[in-house]
Amino acid sequence: MNAKPNDLGRIQEIYDIIVQTRRQMASLGVTKESFVNPAGDEQDLLAEGVMNRVFRVAEEAGHVSEQVAVSYGFERHAILGVRNRLAHAYGEVDRELIWEVVENDFDSLLAACRAYCDDEGIDLR
Repeated sequence: MNAKPNDLGRIQEIYDIIVQTRRQMASLGVTKESFVNPAGDEQDLLAEGVMNRVFRVAEEAGHVSEQVAVSYGFERHAILGVRNRLAHAYGEVDRELIWEVVENDFDSLLAACRAYCDDEGIDLR
């Protein structure tokens, strides 16, 4: 179940999670190598935490309204595919794929969140 009941709540949640995740990953020194091939329990736990954040973003982004999805480029089919992989095959998740989501798709999701809020006259925190 998604956490937020409307598009604005989902957009804010997506934005907040991505910004926080990026800040924390930088602070903790999470790299592609430590994410994909963790060298111990600490790196593995951090990677799992990042995957949880990707799951949360996918959960919210996959449930924006059809109008918002089309207007702002939320590719719900692909987003829900990532969400389902994380939800149903957690131990077998392709970490390379999830890293690509964090490195590439987070940018487009942030841009979509900003565009939505700009059009609505809302300042993201």
